[in-house]
Amino acid sequence: MRAMFKSFADGGKFEPFEGEHYKFKLMPPFFNPGPIDYPTPPVYIAAVNPYMCKLSGELCDGVRLHPIGTFSYTKAIALPAIEAGAKKAGRKLADINVIGAPFLAIGKDESEVMKAKTALKQHIAFYASTRTYQAVLAVHGLDHLVPQLHTKSLQGDWQGMAELISDETLDHFAVTASWDTLGAKLRERYEGICDRTQLYPAFQPSLDDPRLQALAREMNRI
Repeated sequence: MRAMFKSFADGGKFEPFEGEHYKFKLMPPFFNPGPIDYPTPPVYIAAVNPYMCKLSGELCDGVRLHPIGTFSYTKAIALPAIEAGAKKAGRKLADINVIGAPFLAIGKDESEVMKAKTALKQHIAFYASTRTYQAVLAVHGLDHLVPQLHTKSLQGDWQGMAELISDETLDHFAVTASWDTLGAKLRERYEGICDRTQLYPAFQPSLDDPRLQALAREMNRI
């Protein structure tokens, strides 16, 4: 990818690239979009398990962490793997832009927050039924839930899946807060973990929504 970006910027002049799986040895003019007025696009990948985390540290500019990765898992497993990959490439962990995306259960009052928690348990149960993510739950001694959730998913028992996610389990994955306290709680849970935070599930308030403005101010507070 970087060889291609470079060829676009240099008007078709490029150094051939040959890797184990891909090669880039030809760039016809009609396939070259030409240079852009911005720096080379940064390369990010999404990651959960150690191999992809290590790969992001070795080869990428940044990494987007999956919300299924808990705060404890990120500290104990993901960040050390990213750092190991960075070290292999002669870089530091600080050179990699780490973006977190915690599950959020938020609302304007306790009633809305409780409703959000109920919906979020269903969401977490769906992700946790994926056996690839069993290592995440194992950090909390909850890996026994994965085969149970997987079985229920095959049976179409979506309500039964959500019932397996306790409030305590939800707290490993999610930030539960009112809009007034969300920024402070995000800062507390992500202290020393991420460079940026993405809201998940995604929200689409208007750009002039005062709640979003207040959250941005809190998250960017030094």
